[in-house]
Amino acid sequence: MNDYKNVYILSYKNNGSWNPVLNLSKKRFKNQGFTPKAVEGYNLKKNPEIKRNEIVYLNFLDKIIPHIKKQNITDGFLFAEDDAYVSDIITPEFLKKKIQDNNGHKNIIRIGYQKVLAHSPPSTYPRGYFCVGNQLIWFPKNCINDLEEVMKMKNPQHLNGFFSKDIELRKRGFDTILLDKEKQSGNKYNRYVREIEHISTTMERTRKGKRLSSIARNNKKRNNKTKTKKRTFLFL
Repeated sequence: MNDYKNVYILSYKNNGSWNPVLNLSKKRFKNQGFTPKAVEGYNLKKNPEIKRNEIVYLNFLDKIIPHIKKQNITDGFLFAEDDAYVSDIITPEFLKKKIQDNNGHKNIIRIGYQKVLAHSPPSTYPRGYFCVGNQLIWFPKNCINDLEEVMKMKNPQHLNGFFSKDIELRKRGFDTILLDKEKQSGNKYNRYVREIEHISTTMERTRKGKRLSSIARNNKKRNNKTKTKKRTFLFL
């Protein structure tokens, strides 16, 4: 069950401190029953040779994959970006069933994403779409070596572009799919993972998403429910 509880969150440090948005993401994952584990990636300011559209790709290739190879995983692993805010429905038990129902032993499953844009021709977009967002993704254990090899073959690029366009992994028996595409592509409140509103280092502007005020309200409601349960237990 640990493979469905542990979430490896890509973030970075600035002057020895983690990117502040990470704490919000970790707390939310923890409240939903997960065990969040931060993995430090490149900091753009300290690595000016890395282009903004390459940073997540290289962080995944150079930092996440080597870290995962040192872990004792059985089925696969969950990868998240540090702006991920999971919805109330997302728990380890929920994801385990969804992953197993969607052939998670051979499919890379994009669980949390923000937009699905229709695109053609198939020669460029073999799945007929470009999916924006890498907030939460499942990777089967047996794809890791092939994934690393294919990513090293390619030029660094937007990571969501790589998973939207690449067909080399499909040729090797590992496809990339969108979890519950029809449901999540509609109303934003149906998304399994929202993006926390923050200033993006790759875009140099504020990325709209789950507002801090909304997160604070959610935390207050949770705390009130917890206090009520404790008081009820005392009177039993």
